[in-house]
Amino acid sequence: MSVSTRRRFLGQSILAAAGLCASRLRMFAARPGKNALLDGSAVQRLASAISGRVITPDASEYESARLVFNRAFDLHPAMIVRCANATDVARTLEFAQTSRLPVAVRSGGHSRAGFSACDGGVVIDLSPMKRVDVDASRRVARAGAGSLVGDMDAATMRFGLATPSGGCPNVGMAGFTLGGGEGLLMTMHGAGCDNLLTAHVVLVDGKEVETSLESNPDLFWAIRGGGGNFGVVTGFEYRLHPVGNVLAGALTYPPGRIAELLNGFAKFNASVPDEMVPLGELLPAEQGPRFINHICYFGDARTGNDLLRPLRTPLKPEHDDLRMMSYFDAQAAGFRPAPFAHFQSNVFLPKMSEAAVDVITTAVNNAPRQFRVLMVGFVGAITRVGANETAFALRQPGVEIDILGSWSTAAEKTDAVQWVKALRDSLRPFAHGVYVSQLGETSDELVRAAYASNYGRLAQIKRKYDPNNVLHRNQNIKPA
Repeated sequence: MSVSTRRRFLGQSILAAAGLCASRLRMFAARPGKNALLDGSAVQRLASAISGRVITPDASEYESARLVFNRAFDLHPAMIVRCANATDVARTLEFAQTSRLPVAVRSGGHSRAGFSACDGGVVIDLSPMKRVDVDASRRVARAGAGSLVGDMDAATMRFGLATPSGGCPNVGMAGFTLGGGEGLLMTMHGAGCDNLLTAHVVLVDGKEVETSLESNPDLFWAIRGGGGNFGVVTGFEYRLHPVGNVLAGALTYPPGRIAELLNGFAKFNASVPDEMVPLGELLPAEQGPRFINHICYFGDARTGNDLLRPLRTPLKPEHDDLRMMSYFDAQAAGFRPAPFAHFQSNVFLPKMSEAAVDVITTAVNNAPRQFRVLMVGFVGAITRVGANETAFALRQPGVEIDILGSWSTAAEKTDAVQWVKALRDSLRPFAHGVYVSQLGETSDELVRAAYASNYGRLAQIKRKYDPNNVLHRNQNIKPA
């Protein structure tokens, strides 16, 4: 038997002993080349060294494990490592770097740009790390990096407490927090990242550190909005706030009158108190595009209804389903789409001007079959934090505009993507910044626009903690 044949036989035997099928011994890495062979013995050693699980293309759950929320991305990693703890993360990072494989990090898998997976590389899947512990007396919650918004709400609702989190129960708390974090509580208590007290981070060299205002403060500043550029965050500690009943629901208007309704939303958005969360949405309908005002008011029904008169009396909604409910019922009634193929981009408008309204109106009247324009009002507490106090730089009053196009067939994809980009580009003359977590694509220009004057400091911190840019499957900040 030749030396090469003997080595191949031994490698196959080791894989079989680890429960990995030898027929998939050749797994290809995206770096350094398409035909780089993944060392089967190294895979076996990793599988034996961690508490979690290694999933290779031969595993029965591989197909479901590799899929991400945005079905526009059909990626095939060489392996998925479901990490049970920080030590698993450190060992997987070491394996990936030794094997010269790209790394993707997954929490909830909701990355608009498909960054939760990769072709030919290693996915660090944090989903097993879901535990949420609540210290009600201190109003603090500790969450593993695999926790979803729904997990957090389920743990804190028993105590009538909550931290700012996203409007979709299946979104990962990690991605939500690290990108900044927009949600119903942001007008009263700031962004998700503003309520982060401490975080546990595994650095690319395998070192585990705690970061807070007192410990590794530069890293703490960077991860509050700077995404997963600096390390793999495995645990979070959040500040909690008392929550009770809210006036919530939707005011749905007849098709048409888009310009009038957008102007009404803009005027309302500019005058609301912190307790009112302004959220507008444009959606397709058979008779033409339709505008919806989603409402959440943290206060009594009488005061809330008085504040809502400008959206009711002159604008005359067709359906009005506002009612008092618990904050957690309002959260649970939020966006719950099944995974679907889509492209999304956004801009931040300091002012919803008449010119911007005209651009949006024209675009939605010529929109593809499946689209959505979501308008998130920036008012209250989230705007009272300085733009340089955290990496998350969207701090001025205004409206964040999310533009989404989806498709059911390949033929629809081109029109949907072109429409999103055209509307985004038409709004750019009125815009100042973007929200990094809602970008379905990446470029150096977009990343710099997201971080504005914070970008230079972030690049310096990136050089300190990840000088070789191991963690580049994200809205990437290049090491300075």
